[in-house]
Amino acid sequence: MADKKALIALSGGVDSAVAALLMQEQGYELAGVTMRLWPKSRCCDEKDIEDAAEVCARLGIPYTVLDYREAFRRQVVDVFVAEYQAGRTPNPCARCNQFLKFDALLAEGEKLGASVLATGHYARLAETPSGTALLRGRDDVKDQSYFLFAIGVALLPRLHFPVGDLNKDEVRAMARRHGLSVAAKQDSQDICFVPDGDYRRFLEDYAGLDMAREGEMVDSSGQVVGHHPGTLHFTVGQRRGLGGGSGQPRYVLALDPAQNRVIVGSENELYCRAASLAGCNWLADLSPGESHAVTVKLRYRSRAEPAMLHLLPDARAELRFPDPQRAVTPGQAAVCYQGERLLGGGWISNAE
Repeated sequence: MADKKALIALSGGVDSAVAALLMQEQGYELAGVTMRLWPKSRCCDEKDIEDAAEVCARLGIPYTVLDYREAFRRQVVDVFVAEYQAGRTPNPCARCNQFLKFDALLAEGEKLGASVLATGHYARLAETPSGTALLRGRDDVKDQSYFLFAIGVALLPRLHFPVGDLNKDEVRAMARRHGLSVAAKQDSQDICFVPDGDYRRFLEDYAGLDMAREGEMVDSSGQVVGHHPGTLHFTVGQRRGLGGGSGQPRYVLALDPAQNRVIVGSENELYCRAASLAGCNWLADLSPGESHAVTVKLRYRSRAEPAMLHLLPDARAELRFPDPQRAVTPGQAAVCYQGERLLGGGWISNAE
């Protein structure tokens, strides 16, 4: 019997399955767990639960399904809806990690005598003189450190990311060698509780939001240049659906739901040199008043760009960019790095 106990979070996909396999090879006594989060989901639905149970049976480890639907609705889905109502474009995956998954699963593990939580995230951990550091995953394409910026720094020593040093092909090959049924399973995409990707229909059906509340489309000086079918149809940087006739392409610069307005302009007006952050979380020893040269990702799929980070009181910060950045979007996460190390980040409140 192994003398180390760990909880392994299983999504029903190949990454978490191989993470379980690697933890077992490292001598951990494992218990598998899946969080049931939403009635219809692109991850952790009934088929995923069946796949996770099959993996656990193959590895000979116990398996439990936990019902977190109410907490997920309250802490993630309702916030997602409120952010859209406020004219922001939310990132529910990072919020789920921040407010629900890691804390809840570590608490569940403690009930079983397990002090360690393992997941299938493509990220890495390293010990430094100042404590545990969170690093990018070795596979740049699959790196998921962006979604982990908001977890508590005190949790890092208790986490394991076993696939963080592998690329996707290596993960699938390992699953095939060990006869895991999920070896060829397709990766899930988009927002988990909007499995068809149509978030506008979700906002209508789930929250009853009026997607057809027409209003004015104005330029950056406030002049009316047209009308829109509802602010919930738009996000910063969007070009599609703005109509023509202006002589040059228009892009969404900002949303003003209070006045039911969409502010549009030229592509040049999309670029900004600074952004303000709120709700910041730092995984390194950083203090208000300090400034640091960093690279920052302003969306998950965006390239990390150079910036100067200025830390402010009350979990706020400011980013200044030597090269103007396009379509910096309120509600998205700005995640800061120094080299491979994730320093932390915050939620974009506005762009200048």
